[in-house]
Amino acid sequence: HDHDVITLDFLGYGASDKPNSYEYSVPESADIVEDLVAHLGLKSTQLVIHDYGVMVGQELLDRANRGGLGFAIESLVVLNAGIVYSEYRPTRMQKLLIRPVIGKLLASRVSAARVRAALDALRGPSLTDVEFDDLWLGMSRENGNRLWHLLIKYNAERKIHHRRWEAALVNWSGPVHLVWGLNDPVSGRHVLDRKSTRLNSSHITI
Repeated sequence: HDHDVITLDFLGYGASDKPNSYEYSVPESADIVEDLVAHLGLKSTQLVIHDYGVMVGQELLDRANRGGLGFAIESLVVLNAGIVYSEYRPTRMQKLLIRPVIGKLLASRVSAARVRAALDALRGPSLTDVEFDDLWLGMSRENGNRLWHLLIKYNAERKIHHRRWEAALVNWSGPVHLVWGLNDPVSGRHVLDRKSTRLNSSHITI
């Protein structure tokens, strides 16, 4: 083979530990990626990032631009995410989850049926039973679905750091490839339309 694929569950997600009453953060997730790359002894990587992982990737790019990253990023593939903050459209549930009291109450009532209905509302074809069961297995492991009010704090971080993260994409000199689902209501075609003015750069291709 000509390459290895390395993937991980961030703290709070999937099969990773899910401490409660914890301050989850994008910079810490970036630290975890750096630690993993160092542990594996890698000198360079090609990053494929999506959704929450895009913010982590942008944080890593910013560190690389500042000369503070412990490994080289050769190329970047970005799937749907809020790379242009002004065009990011969080769902009603996301807006409620980030509110201190209401968010904790909502997270305590997250069920498989509610999550499936919410996901299907964002998609074209509905998830199959097998697809959703696999997804829910990671979401609900160690009661991770009860932590969403803590995990959603990335939206508060996005509000603070979006200018720096957007600049990281523009200022990074390596190739960036955008692979986009245009009908995504949260980060779909409208993000790409705005990208042409906010993130217009010759090294970013669609």
